[in-house]
Amino acid sequence: MRRQAEIAEPRAGMLVCICDPQLEPPANDNGPRAIPTFGLALGFAFAVLAQTVASAALPLAGAQLAPQPAFATWPFAAMLLGAALASFPASFLRDAFGRRTGFALGASLGIAGGAMLVMALLQRNFAWACLGALWLGMAQGFSFFYRHEAAAASGRPAAATAGVLAGGVLAALAGPTLAGLAEDLVAPFFLVGAAGLAALAHALSLGVAVTLAPDPPPVFRPKTSAPLKAIVAPTLLGALTWFGMNAVMSGAPLALVGCGIGEAAVFGFIALHVAAMYAPAVPLALVGDRVPPAMLTVLGLALVAAAVPLQWQDTPATITAALIAVGAGWSVATVGATAWIYRAGRPSRLALALHDGVLFTCAILGAASGGVLF
Repeated sequence: MRRQAEIAEPRAGMLVCICDPQLEPPANDNGPRAIPTFGLALGFAFAVLAQTVASAALPLAGAQLAPQPAFATWPFAAMLLGAALASFPASFLRDAFGRRTGFALGASLGIAGGAMLVMALLQRNFAWACLGALWLGMAQGFSFFYRHEAAAASGRPAAATAGVLAGGVLAALAGPTLAGLAEDLVAPFFLVGAAGLAALAHALSLGVAVTLAPDPPPVFRPKTSAPLKAIVAPTLLGALTWFGMNAVMSGAPLALVGCGIGEAAVFGFIALHVAAMYAPAVPLALVGDRVPPAMLTVLGLALVAAAVPLQWQDTPATITAALIAVGAGWSVATVGATAWIYRAGRPSRLALALHDGVLFTCAILGAASGGVLF
């Protein structure tokens, strides 16, 4: 007979264990060995490439397709809404069916979102643009669980989180060049090449996702989780950071155009911002666990707060400085908050879903208020 300690509690996706504990475990592809951080960073990097392109294209697409100027930020806000909506399924699907299934589903949504955005631009349909942005955002929500996967599998959660985020640096730097090439291929259809590139990037992320999981473990064992209250402080501070970053970022593309910057050049400014979002993760991957997570989170929030007065100056130089400051602050605070929630023990799937859900919800509020504040 099996020892009682080896039999897990029944849960969604594991109904075979309820019916007959003598049967083999169900098809959950979470393997018994930790997967390399490089694989997680590579999958995340392709998702960041799509994020870089979409973050620049969606505000411009909104301005181009919106029936009223007040609706111009809706596609960008829809992307953030999709990321928030994906937080709960991303967490629980991973637990029930494995990392490969969850990440592959997210990448598939990104492919569909990019294709839908292409059709919206060709047909000049604002509603389709919002739907495509929603799906792109859901893919983004799934991709942010790469950092939780790394943190959970490592004894150094800050360094592991930073290592995954560092994968986005090259993708962010390559984004403008690749977007320019894609735009040239489909000229004179503005933004269609960028939307297609976002879909292609998620297709590459899908290719990485399906190779992640090793063989499933032979026995499922219950795991203790940290109390839910352990995520309250890091979630609140992280949420303020995400609100400020998206408030500045959502208004930046149109503000730059208003300052005389060409629409095509906006991709370069946004890529600089996205590079700033991930560049601090490189040194943090080496020294992140030597600094208290709470200190990192507060430092990141302070950088974001310092950027707000810069955005009000309304010149290309100050807008660029604000984009860099909020990007760096977001990176430092996200690494700190993610490591912080693992200090009390491994968080539950509900805790992870709530944490990311609150972050993306505040990002939505920030994006929606960006046009009013700036």
